[in-house]
Amino acid sequence: MAKENNHLEIPMREQLKKFAIKSMIGFQTVIVFGMGKQLGIFEYLYEKATSEKQEKEIKFLSFTIEELSKNLKLDMKYLDAWLHMALECGIFELDVSNERTVKTAPHVYDILINHQSMFYVGGTMDSFYRISLYNDILINGFKTGENVKVFDMPVEVNKGSQQASEKFGSLIERLFAKSCKEDRKKLLHGAKVLEVGCGYGNNLKTWAKNYPKANFIGIDIDPYGVNEAQKLIDKQNWNDRIKVKEISIEKFVDITDRRFDLIILNQVLHEMDPDENYRIATLNNIYTLLKNDGLLIIGESMIPDTFTVKNESLLFEVMHKWLEVGFESRFYDENSFRIFIQSTKFKNPELLKDRGTYFWAIRK
Repeated sequence: MAKENNHLEIPMREQLKKFAIKSMIGFQTVIVFGMGKQLGIFEYLYEKATSEKQEKEIKFLSFTIEELSKNLKLDMKYLDAWLHMALECGIFELDVSNERTVKTAPHVYDILINHQSMFYVGGTMDSFYRISLYNDILINGFKTGENVKVFDMPVEVNKGSQQASEKFGSLIERLFAKSCKEDRKKLLHGAKVLEVGCGYGNNLKTWAKNYPKANFIGIDIDPYGVNEAQKLIDKQNWNDRIKVKEISIEKFVDITDRRFDLIILNQVLHEMDPDENYRIATLNNIYTLLKNDGLLIIGESMIPDTFTVKNESLLFEVMHKWLEVGFESRFYDENSFRIFIQSTKFKNPELLKDRGTYFWAIRK
């Protein structure tokens, strides 16, 4: 006898909506947005919105297809097809107050364009899009188990990943400001901050804007990333208080006598050499660089075993695992992370959490 099914039977019509209509629109939305981001369309709209001082909160942006073609040097035929699908997906809508003009749909400016908004999810959507850019590499991995190096990926993939982590970093900073008030006071009065794995400098930008009296050093082994970070620093005129170096943590600890009030490790640990002894040595080097009353922040996706029964959605955490499965990435869950920290000179990690945002606050 078949086992009794305790779940309500789902009508065929609802399943068709789910897999045919909703999934199709959702998939096309990700593709259209990802292409628009790669082409610079959404960055152009952001710069257009912020180029002039706005007296009121921006509700929508209007633009023409001719405007995009001229300023971004894009073909009109391709733009027309892209824009038509973007309208169908609900990213834009017709601006009936002007001829042949479109505008962002309600709240789209904050959700997909304004990367300073707390509601911005453009980085996450771009991450979904980016996985299609290395689909062949993933297929090969399924068959061979081989990994690739992050730095060997196309520049646009790495750049998109950095932009996605920028949002995560800004959320961590907000939680830090809310939960670590004494440490925040230090930064407001001119503390020394080190970011290990600074990448393209997006996370440094967030902290530098919020703590203009603090001094920062960012280190990374990616020459392209460090070069991009330096461009960002030059653009913001921050060379007097932010330095970036292409150097490993092992070499940096040998050449500096500086000690830091705050050290940030944002979405870097899981990308390190998966060998546990290497990771332990890295944390011990960070321990050496931290002042006795300093704070280490580790932002990491905590990902339980696949077959662990869950009581909340883990979409973004699992997405992180899925996106980086081919890069030799190795993540922790809460328990294994605590065990890992106990094997270093650090001993008492505290998981600070506010709704979906969390990070580990660790002291000597």
